[in-house]
Amino acid sequence: MPSNNEMYALGASDAEHDDLNTFYYQHYYYYRKGYDTARRQLRGGLLVSRPRWMLPLFSFVGGAITLLLLLLIISWLRPTAPLAESLSSLPTPVSTVLSVPSPTAEPTLLPTVTPTPLPSLRIGGFAEVINLDGGALRVRAKPGLDPSIRVLGRVPQGSQVQILEGPREVDALAWWRIRAEGVEGWVLERDAEGVVFLQPQS
Repeated sequence: MPSNNEMYALGASDAEHDDLNTFYYQHYYYYRKGYDTARRQLRGGLLVSRPRWMLPLFSFVGGAITLLLLLLIISWLRPTAPLAESLSSLPTPVSTVLSVPSPTAEPTLLPTVTPTPLPSLRIGGFAEVINLDGGALRVRAKPGLDPSIRVLGRVPQGSQVQILEGPREVDALAWWRIRAEGVEGWVLERDAEGVVFLQPQS
């Protein structure tokens, strides 16, 4: 079996002598490459016809030159011994990760606020008469808006009264029994529109 170089030389020789071997051309890459290269050179007038016996010689010389160039490139790429030793003696970098503790936020203690309860009307407590536009609060003998209920007296706005009894719901309104300025009876806490007449005192 011919070598690649021999097939290449055979293809080039057949191109020079215009003697194409179609079987070789279809099945052997180096034969086809040598044939095509020689044909291109012949068309350009660059190739001088050579005897067949010289083709293996040219193929051998070309292969030797290619091998020599390859060895030169490999020797050029390899680092020299001192350089390789100096590279191997370099210290290996060590990556150090510093752990920084995250600050711990101290909880903020909010003062506990206890809401102050609003004063409310209660038995035994006191209240101030308000929202009468300078008038007076009627004191009745019993709770209710019936006109037949007797009015025992009137307590002026700004007066302080003491709560004796209540509340009692009559006519859908809250009533308290109070004592003030020598009179005792029942008075409205607020009217049907929500206007307050008795304001609790702390």
